[in-house]
Amino acid sequence: MIQHILFKFKCMKKLLLFSLLSLIIFSCGPQMRKQEQSSKPQPQPRVTTQLEWLTGTQHDFGVYVEREPKDFGFVFRNVGKVPFVIDSVVTACGCTQTKYKKSPVQPGDVDTIQVVYSGNGFVPGYFHQTCTVFGNISAPVELKVKGVFDHAE
Repeated sequence: MIQHILFKFKCMKKLLLFSLLSLIIFSCGPQMRKQEQSSKPQPQPRVTTQLEWLTGTQHDFGVYVEREPKDFGFVFRNVGKVPFVIDSVVTACGCTQTKYKKSPVQPGDVDTIQVVYSGNGFVPGYFHQTCTVFGNISAPVELKVKGVFDHAE
């Protein structure tokens, strides 16, 4: 009988010790994780700038013949306080290409995003295409071109 009591006592002692250690480990874990997370450098929010589109954001090419690619330069001014960096300009179709400088546009400077539309091989008629400008601006800007093309004679 005494052995049974001693056995129960040892089991209870082990259970109590295990419970105490578990409590310590689980209560300290979140604190240690918080300290680890706070020591990591936090990403800084991206500083945005503002653009003024001197030519507007839409252009109508009018009517033209198929074999003549059309291009238009969308002119903008950086009216913000930080340089404007173009991350990318995404076109809606392979028939539209863009050209722009990869270097930052300083505050007050004027620059151009050139849009070239080549409908060669497509069905004649009305077209409209969109190019979306991504960079350090508050929202992406859509540049739109449209027109009507005829078969070359």
